[in-house]
Amino acid sequence: MTSLAARYFDGQSSRVHDVAVELLDNRTLCLRGAGIERDEPLENLSVSPRLARIARTIELADGARLLLDDHPLIDQWFPLHNPLQRWVDRLERHAHAVAASIVVCVLSGAVLFFWGVPWMSDRIAEQLPEQVETRLGEEVLAQLDRFAGLAPSSLDMERQSGLLERFAALKADMPGAENHRLLFRNAAGIGPNALALPGGTVIITDQLVSLVNDDREIDAVLAHELGHQQQHHALRQTLRSSFVIVIAAMFAGDVSSASAVVVAVPTFLLQGHYSREFESEADAFALRTLAERGISPAWFAQAMRTLEAFVSDQGESDDSPGYLSSHPQTRERIDEAEFAGEKFAIEHPELYRERPDYDACAEDGICEDAESEEMVSDEVYECVDDDCERVEPDASLESQ
Repeated sequence: MTSLAARYFDGQSSRVHDVAVELLDNRTLCLRGAGIERDEPLENLSVSPRLARIARTIELADGARLLLDDHPLIDQWFPLHNPLQRWVDRLERHAHAVAASIVVCVLSGAVLFFWGVPWMSDRIAEQLPEQVETRLGEEVLAQLDRFAGLAPSSLDMERQSGLLERFAALKADMPGAENHRLLFRNAAGIGPNALALPGGTVIITDQLVSLVNDDREIDAVLAHELGHQQQHHALRQTLRSSFVIVIAAMFAGDVSSASAVVVAVPTFLLQGHYSREFESEADAFALRTLAERGISPAWFAQAMRTLEAFVSDQGESDDSPGYLSSHPQTRERIDEAEFAGEKFAIEHPELYRERPDYDACAEDGICEDAESEEMVSDEVYECVDDDCERVEPDASLESQ
C-alpha cells in the first residue's frame, strides 16, 4: 500500500473533499480526488505529532489541510529528526510510561497548588508596593457598598467615637498602625460581621455592635481582624486565588476568566475563604494582643459563644453570610481562647475583674450593676443573696 485515503480541506470553505495521498520520489506528496490535483514538496508541509491513535493532520503552505487516520506510512513520509520528539513518541506508545506520566502530573499539580502557589503568592505579597494593596482595598470597599447591601452606619457618633478609641488602643504600636482604620456599616442583609479588607481597612457592622453585651467582645473580634491585617491575609489569599484561576484558565484555555479575580474578592471576604493557617495566625495574634492590652483572651471565646447563640436563634445555615460563616467556629478555637484566658488570670491576678465569668457579687460582695452609682452617690449597694440592696455608707465602708 503506497497511498492513503484522506479528507482534504482547501482552507477557503468548510467543504470536505475525499482524496488519495501518495508520496512520489520521497520528495513530493501527491493529492488526487474529484477536481483535486496537487503536488506539494515535503519541505513545504508540516504534520501533527503522533498521539496515541488519533487522526493526523498535514498542513499545506497555503493553509489547506489533510486529515488522515493514523498510519505507519505517515511516519515514513515525515521521519522524526529531533531526538526529543523521537523520545516522546516512544514514551507515548508505552502504557506504563503513560501511566507514570499521569502520576507525575497529578503529583506535580498537587505540589504546585498546595505549596508552590502559596509560596509564590506570599513572596509577591511581600514585594508589592503598599499603594497596590491600598488601591485593591478601595475597590473592594466600593463593591461591598454597591453590591453587598452595606449602608451608612446608624450608630450614634458617641458610640462610634468610643469604639474608635478602643480600636486605636488595640492597634497602638503595631507595624503600619497608621494605615489601619475602622469603618462602621449597617448591613441588615449580612448581619453581625467584621471584615478585614486589603490595605488596612476593618469593617464592623452595626448588627455586630448591637449583638454583643460587652465592648471587650468587640475588642476580641477587632483584634482578630487586625491579625489578618498584620499578616496581609486578604492580599495573600487573593493572590493565591488568582494563581489558581490563572493556572486553571491555562489548562482550560479560557484566560478571560482570570479578569474576574478582583470582582470575586468581596464574595471571598464575605464567605471567608481564609485558610486554616490564616485563621490560626489571626487567632493567635488576637489572643496575644488582648493579653498585652490587659484584656483577658477569654473574651474571644465569649464573642464566639455570643455569635454562636445568635446563629442558633436565627436558624442560620453554614452558608449564611454571618460572622461565623466567614470565620468558621470550632471547639478547638474556643478551647484555645479559654486556655489563654486561664493563663492570663494566673499571670495577672490583679486583673481578675477582666474575666468574662467575673462575679462581682460572689467575689467582691458588691452589685456589679450599681458600681457606677457608688461613685456618684452617697447611697451604695451591696450584694445579699444574689440581690442588690441599698445600705448606709458607713455599713458599706465596713463591708469594704
